[in-house]
Amino acid sequence: KNTMIVTKWLLALFLRIALHDNPLESAHGFHHSRNFGNRIFPPSSLLRRPYEGSDKLSKTKLRMQTKRNLNKTQNADIWKNFNLKHLFSNLDSLPHMKHIVKETVKETVKETVTASSEWKELSEHYSSKFNDTKKENHMRELLKDQERCDAMYATHDGVYLDFTRQSASLETMELLRKLAKKQNLEGRIKEMVTGEKINFTEERPALHTALRSNKSEIGTIMVDGQDVVKDVHDVLDNIKKFSENVRNGNFRGFTNKTITNVVSVGIGGSYLGPEFLHEALKTEQEGISSSLNRTLRFLANIDPVDVHRTLADLDPEKTMVIIVSKTFTTAETMLNARTVRQWLWDSMRKDENVVKKHMVACSSVSALDNVKEFGIDADNYFFKFWDWVGGRYSMCSAVGAVPISLQYGNELFEKFLKGAKSVDEHFISAPMHKNIPIILGLLGVWNMSFLGYKARATLPYAEALAKLPA
Repeated sequence: KNTMIVTKWLLALFLRIALHDNPLESAHGFHHSRNFGNRIFPPSSLLRRPYEGSDKLSKTKLRMQTKRNLNKTQNADIWKNFNLKHLFSNLDSLPHMKHIVKETVKETVKETVTASSEWKELSEHYSSKFNDTKKENHMRELLKDQERCDAMYATHDGVYLDFTRQSASLETMELLRKLAKKQNLEGRIKEMVTGEKINFTEERPALHTALRSNKSEIGTIMVDGQDVVKDVHDVLDNIKKFSENVRNGNFRGFTNKTITNVVSVGIGGSYLGPEFLHEALKTEQEGISSSLNRTLRFLANIDPVDVHRTLADLDPEKTMVIIVSKTFTTAETMLNARTVRQWLWDSMRKDENVVKKHMVACSSVSALDNVKEFGIDADNYFFKFWDWVGGRYSMCSAVGAVPISLQYGNELFEKFLKGAKSVDEHFISAPMHKNIPIILGLLGVWNMSFLGYKARATLPYAEALAKLPA
């Protein structure tokens, strides 16, 4: 099934090279997402990008452009059993490109991770040691190996990882690390934290690590001429000032009442991280003492019942509403934003100053006009984050900083950032055999690609971490 889908994709791609057009995107139902169950699709950006002057392309340029597009797929494993002969038989209508494209595709297939000698070593290791007929690597036997048990743990800054209960041996871990080195994992980590555009599909960096950088690092990370660390700390400083003014009563609502309630409106990554941290902090002693007589709630569902439950017992005159949306156009978020705005107006009056005093925005710079149009005071209460912040990684940006600082104080949020920074430094510098994130990632490869486990369970025994699996 995957072969058929990739065939359609490549034929569409090659046709675009020839026709300098994109007639197939709607006709064949290509989607921006790359995985719908078992159906694998290419990023739609590949189909939208024209090949300029395709009829006059040099052999070298055509080879580079074809390879660039093929390499952008994040589903390289589907090449493993791909029937190239069937594909190339469909390129007869493009004789002037067939040879170059054919050779380029073959080169790309050879370079996939599953074609590497390290992957083959792992496959042979699995077949000889871990298939169903092998008893010596049953968990009972593995746990009898004291040397293995003594080695299969890692610690950092109070975090202890015990992976002795994984169906893996010391040899398995060594082979996985060998594969990681072959794929230049450490080099890729460096590219990520220094702002290289490793997000190929959107041609952006993935710089969530910069969100917890120290001020001493200003000037060290540049993206498109912008000093990322300086930008981050400018926003954090504004949030600190704003949250302190709200908490100490210097900033008051439309009717001059002190703000004690906060409602954060967002969906997906725009609320899951902050809600997780809120659940973790609200029963900690420091969290309890810093949030006395304050309320923080999250609104994501457009179901009127959820809206009612969120707002029912709150005094609108004491409530601050945070609208979290990167584009400020997210349908569910904006529907709830308008609903809550009407709730504020119904309680006070339909006055532009009600919105300016009771609503703030966390959004990207590109959404500034939308924020202003909604009525929010964008000059003072617009807290930006950036396109290089992914949704599930946005907790350390304004997305998390604003609600958590309002509820618990900026000092507690800064402690959270220091903890995240500590893990970043561990991830960047710790050797592979003691690097907790790398170990977990490599075990994921082993469990899914070799042992065939297609699901992962995250089971928090601590109730305060109940929202972690989200």
